[in-house]
Amino acid sequence: MAAKQMTPPSTTGEFVEMDGEVYYRIRAYDRMAPFLMNIPGDSDLWLFLSSSGGLTAGRRDTAGCLFPYETVDKLHDGHCHTGPVTWIRARLAGGQARLWQPFSASLPADESLERSLYKNIPGNRVVFEEFNPELGLRIRMRWSGCEEFGLVRTVTLENLAAEPIEVDLLDGLRNILPFGVELALQEHASSLADAYKQVDLDADTGLAIYSLTSRITDRAEALEALRANTVWMTGLAASRVALSLESVSTFLAGNAWPVETVMTGRRGHYLVRARFSLPPGAAQRWHLAADAGRSQVEIAALRERITDSRKLEQDLEEALRRATQGLVGIVASADGLQDTGLPEADGHHFANVLFNCLRGGVPDRNYRVGRQEFGDFLERRSRSLAARSQGFLASLPGEMSSHELVAAALQTGDPDLQRLGHEYLPFYFSRRHGDPSRPWNRFEIRVRDQDGTRALRYEGNWRDIFQNWEALCASYPLFLPGIVARFVNASTVDGFNPYRITQDGVDWEVPDERDPWSHIGYWGDHQLIYLLRLLEALRSCLPGALEDLLARGIFCYTNVPYRLKPYADIAANPRTTIQFDVGLNERVARDVAAEGFDGQLLHRSDGGIHHVTLLEKLLVPALSKLSNFVPDGGIWMNTQRPEWNDANNALVGSGVSVVTLCHLRRYLAFLLAISGESRHADVRVSSEVVGWLRETHSILRNDSPADPAIPLTPPARRRILDALGEAFGEYRARVYAQGFQGVEPLAVREVQDFLRTALAHVERSIRINRRADGLYHSYNLLEFGLTGEASLRPLEVMLEGQVAALNSGLLDSEEAVALLEGLYASRLYRSDQDSFMLYPEKVLPGFMDRNRLPEALLRSVPLLASLLEAGDRSILERDASGVLRFHGDFRNAADLGAALDRLCATERW
Repeated sequence: MAAKQMTPPSTTGEFVEMDGEVYYRIRAYDRMAPFLMNIPGDSDLWLFLSSSGGLTAGRRDTAGCLFPYETVDKLHDGHCHTGPVTWIRARLAGGQARLWQPFSASLPADESLERSLYKNIPGNRVVFEEFNPELGLRIRMRWSGCEEFGLVRTVTLENLAAEPIEVDLLDGLRNILPFGVELALQEHASSLADAYKQVDLDADTGLAIYSLTSRITDRAEALEALRANTVWMTGLAASRVALSLESVSTFLAGNAWPVETVMTGRRGHYLVRARFSLPPGAAQRWHLAADAGRSQVEIAALRERITDSRKLEQDLEEALRRATQGLVGIVASADGLQDTGLPEADGHHFANVLFNCLRGGVPDRNYRVGRQEFGDFLERRSRSLAARSQGFLASLPGEMSSHELVAAALQTGDPDLQRLGHEYLPFYFSRRHGDPSRPWNRFEIRVRDQDGTRALRYEGNWRDIFQNWEALCASYPLFLPGIVARFVNASTVDGFNPYRITQDGVDWEVPDERDPWSHIGYWGDHQLIYLLRLLEALRSCLPGALEDLLARGIFCYTNVPYRLKPYADIAANPRTTIQFDVGLNERVARDVAAEGFDGQLLHRSDGGIHHVTLLEKLLVPALSKLSNFVPDGGIWMNTQRPEWNDANNALVGSGVSVVTLCHLRRYLAFLLAISGESRHADVRVSSEVVGWLRETHSILRNDSPADPAIPLTPPARRRILDALGEAFGEYRARVYAQGFQGVEPLAVREVQDFLRTALAHVERSIRINRRADGLYHSYNLLEFGLTGEASLRPLEVMLEGQVAALNSGLLDSEEAVALLEGLYASRLYRSDQDSFMLYPEKVLPGFMDRNRLPEALLRSVPLLASLLEAGDRSILERDASGVLRFHGDFRNAADLGAALDRLCATERW
């Protein structure tokens, strides 16, 4: 068949139907830059796949790998050595045999080949397709998976030519890991892991077993490896299997296929050789199934199943169908199915809800909870409470609604039973956020317990999981009181939330001097907006429920071992503001081991948990933000973590967030509204919080600007900032040292007066941050002067500030329209994409254009001129072209300042 002259295909996308399912198809995907795909499922199986063909997969976590776990950049290159490989020697009638390697990303692009990539709407099936017009062959490679059989690769080869084709096929998987190679071994001692590898091939069934000869350790102990990974094939009659990569060379050379039943000390592969004839219009299909962590009993049962190949293929297809149904059912439970007539919108909605469920989980049986499950939860949280609640548990039915559980707990009068009745969220399917594009995050997927029942658990960064639960509550609004309780009970006495939320408790970051990625700090502004959206939804969906909870003393504080430094220390070095209390961390760990995860909570001196009202829990984060309020600027980012997104890491300590200021405005307005609806004249609040509120109110009331439209002077701004910071510092010092000493009634009217005063300050500063073009600043830089000034310098326009301003509730309709029109006229708008960028596109200076210092610097700093004249290059030097530059080892202004301090301490200077 003569080769056809074809123009290179262009990349396009469309919805198509294939094998009874709707897929989205990308034609000529190989002409795009490689991209990463996550292939989810309803089991603990995971698969991350590059469009170039590289992949990693396994079960539960990175310790259960089938293929090495690599970061995304390496996955894009992994097609060369890991994962699928196919070679076809095709002979047309009366012609010569021709070699074809489908999906090759290593060979020069063949413009005659037609490639497409498909993904079904549920997202759990991906199909690579390549058509070779010269041979008239089309091959499709589908990736899918299921609980019963693991990862399944299905290949279909079709003859679209008008004549029969003889096929000599090599197909398989490369670089298959044995079970039990931990990620640290993969990353740092992979050659050592190779020495322990063994592959056993069952010649009768073609089942290959990939194991370690023993667990890998440097300790003086024997560790058996009693689980293995497996690969097997069905669908190719009279096929033969090889285990070594040398068999590819053997195939290409046309030599005899090797006989291999055991291989040790080398990387394991699974390569199948088969010959068959394809009449015109005929197709040949086969499956390769790989699974991780199988026991000897499970492998023996699998071997028996493989002997009945026809029934096995039927079982395999049925299991894959059930896996798709299971995933669709999970998404359907969260209202992820819609039919609008716009398939793009429907597909996006399904994907959004799916990944929301993957992160935050879904209810196990709608609102139904089991007595035994709740009892187990009590035992994990508080053993003493579980012991004294045996009578209560016995009085419960075997299964009830979550509302009935909360009502029963309320009747006991026990604040801890009421607290945990609210907090018990019977969610499953949640997994911690993480993938190869975020190597700092580690994931774990547990959907089943050891007894095979659904694992009721959730885990995630608090910023992520509550955002996902907000969306979930659109489908399950009756869980809103419990989710609000879970949120506020995880917050601290100084008004922040810990790093991660789990069903049992919380996690916080612990410093490790040996780990450069180890860092501690509090993320700030997500806290207000995420909590606020939950509160707004609760108020809207369940009228009266929020008002009923405001004065109820069943809430608590989490005792995170972070201690914010005194205000003077924060002002002196706002980048290092938190001390890790090692002793408290150890004490909390002991309490958790002895009592359960309630050991993480703040206790009274008598050993009981310090209970507070919901109103107090809502006031504390507002006070915390107001205590870092910089008039005319926003909220000072001084808790060692950026506000809003990781791109702002460099702003920590010097950044002031208008974004958080806008969220604070909406939050304060909401508190003012719900407090006005309260039927209580006063609410009991911890005495120290009352004192903090009154001091903050006094500062704001006494320092109201004379003209709200004119920015304050830097000294006046510094005076207010210092006063607010000192008040917060005094509150923290008392509570850190002695906890809360009691509660007292706080008049709701006083709370409202405070909120009105705070709102006036916040709204004034938001308006001052309106730019001349009608947009709003997102962040300002804070600079302290040597004589008591606090100056502000705005950063360039960012999308975050515009979204926050629109969400603040301050803008009227005309102002909102003006802002939107300004957005379209700004550099944030991309007309080619009809969308907005987070930041304007900008051209960064080249390397030699950086660190160029003006000659005037020498005149303004005589010390630098003297150093240069003396030939001292430790600070400043002049390059061969005469340009002044700071020393190349400086990383930031702090390095430069430290070097100058050391220099000035010497006798000479």
